[in-house]
Amino acid sequence: MENSLPHQVSLLFVEDNESVRSLYNKRLRNRTEKFFLAENGEEGLEIFKKHKPDLIITDISMPIMNGLEMIKKIKKLSEDVKVIVMSAYSIKEYFLEAINLGVNGYLIKPVDPFKLYALVDELAGNVLLKKALAEKEIRRRVAEKNLKRSLDEKDVLLKEIHHRVKNNMQIISSILTMQERLMEDTKLRNVLAESRNRIRSMALVHENLYQNENLANIQFPNYVKSLAGNIARTYYDLQHKVRFEYDMEDIFMPLEIGIPCGLIINELISNSFKHAFSGVDNGVIHIALVRHNTREFSLQVSDNGVGMDSMFSLEESKSLGMRIVNKLVQQIDGKLDYDFSDGTKYDIRFNLKSGKI
Repeated sequence: MENSLPHQVSLLFVEDNESVRSLYNKRLRNRTEKFFLAENGEEGLEIFKKHKPDLIITDISMPIMNGLEMIKKIKKLSEDVKVIVMSAYSIKEYFLEAINLGVNGYLIKPVDPFKLYALVDELAGNVLLKKALAEKEIRRRVAEKNLKRSLDEKDVLLKEIHHRVKNNMQIISSILTMQERLMEDTKLRNVLAESRNRIRSMALVHENLYQNENLANIQFPNYVKSLAGNIARTYYDLQHKVRFEYDMEDIFMPLEIGIPCGLIINELISNSFKHAFSGVDNGVIHIALVRHNTREFSLQVSDNGVGMDSMFSLEESKSLGMRIVNKLVQQIDGKLDYDFSDGTKYDIRFNLKSGKI
């Protein structure tokens, strides 16, 4: 009985009887992809070392080295090899030793060929399944490695993009600084300084992303502190009179929320420096990020300055800075409240729909 489609495995048959070897050579050779014959355990061991067959069928009683001794030595080389033992003797000691060696089948001669074929088919299937799983695992690891390399390359690319965007914005900021120095009109110089701060607030976002492993979200407290310090240096004549207070958790904000919030803070802090501290020696600007629940937050910017006229309407203000604030609040689907009864206080409530928090 021959298989038209042999198993894609290799088989070693070990038997000292030449007529039995010849018989099983005919019966088994075409059932597997590779077939090896050996006359005794010593020859079988050498063939195993050279060819590493997947299956072994062996007699027990043989000269030079018996089958069990051969199996013991082979198992030290490969525990996974499948072994079928054939013996003309139903000896208890042989059986127990074979079991201890982890053989997969023990058949008494004369062997029913159909039982042997069924056992070979079963063990060949197990070998092929294990090989398939091992190959699948190798492919998975290769794919995982390639994916990681691809992600690493994308991370490097994103870092480079953020770095270049930051550099380009710094160049624009430097151009505005040079232009500002050439201006004699104080109002124009102030306009250029405010524009420079807006650009710098966006550049700081990309600097923050470039310096951190998280390339999609801004580490908000660090960003706000850098932003506030940068704005304070613009108003150097008031810098020694004003200090900042912060009340913020270590929160990462997605770009689509972090950039508008940074620009809002830029406008409100600039407003405080320009209008709040006339005649005030100990100015305080307080910036807080309040978590109301899992996703709802409030960004609060307040100062202890002179406050605003009670008739002032933020919605009707013609100030460019306040118009920018209103537009940015709309951009993040937020709600803006303000209180001018004791200094100024702005409260922007919004939902953080994405990003790591």
